[in-house]
Amino acid sequence: MSMFLQACVNGLLMGGFYSLMGMGQNIIFGVMKIVNFCHGEMLMVGMYLTFILYTFFGIDPYLAVPIVAVTMFCLGSLIQHTLITPSLGTKSFTNLLFLTVGLGLLLSNGALVIFGSEYRSIRTAYSQTYIQLGPVTMALPRLISFGVLIVVTVALFAFLKYTTIGKQIRAVSQNPVGAEVVGIDVKKIYILTYGLGIALAGTAGALLTQFYTIFPTAGASFGFRALIVVVVGGLGSIPGAFLAGIFLGLLETMSALFISPSYSDLIVFMTFIVILVVRQTMIARRK
Repeated sequence: MSMFLQACVNGLLMGGFYSLMGMGQNIIFGVMKIVNFCHGEMLMVGMYLTFILYTFFGIDPYLAVPIVAVTMFCLGSLIQHTLITPSLGTKSFTNLLFLTVGLGLLLSNGALVIFGSEYRSIRTAYSQTYIQLGPVTMALPRLISFGVLIVVTVALFAFLKYTTIGKQIRAVSQNPVGAEVVGIDVKKIYILTYGLGIALAGTAGALLTQFYTIFPTAGASFGFRALIVVVVGGLGSIPGAFLAGIFLGLLETMSALFISPSYSDLIVFMTFIVILVVRQTMIARRK
């Protein structure tokens, strides 16, 4: 029972990162109807930014989160304005696919050239601090990171539901033509939305640096899992992405506990395929 409870806690804490990545991916897809295949590489950029701020400026990784989020938002807005917006005009999914994949390759190889292939990490005074709650042991950095993830998630929900810009984002996601008719600047919303999605990925990367090694391809596995979260949770559904991320984290830890850690990735992808087949069958029957 103690091992089961520990696996549940570990899955919940890890699932928070998958949720944040999935929500960022889902915001971009829900508004612009494009899949951002460089989302994992944006997480990697956030990790390296946090590493630079800690190593050269002595800024604590958690204090660096707002700086990384703002920097990644500006980077995402710039990419959207200069590269993705012109490609949206072509209305070609292939162009956008190759563009985002190419951006991911550019970012990962750029990090390889600048930082090398060495595995880097951040160690603070509280990195090895653990909290014992009955039979469950939790690392303090993981617990703090999960708390920050919850705050970011609640803030995102509130922003999209109650603010004027959030309502405009929801309007564009529902009907971009109608939103433009009533005076909403759709191109501006596209820029803000992509920047927000990238900021969420950078935030997840900054929070991961306390207990995850930093290397040029660190974001690849998280990028794939973000796609799984988007599909399982529902395309364009922010609450669905949150719940799907938690489910994915629990599935990984439970499969590692009851079967084998070496088969956890296999089980995750098999479950993903089964969900796709079942969903497609249900859609076909409904039609």
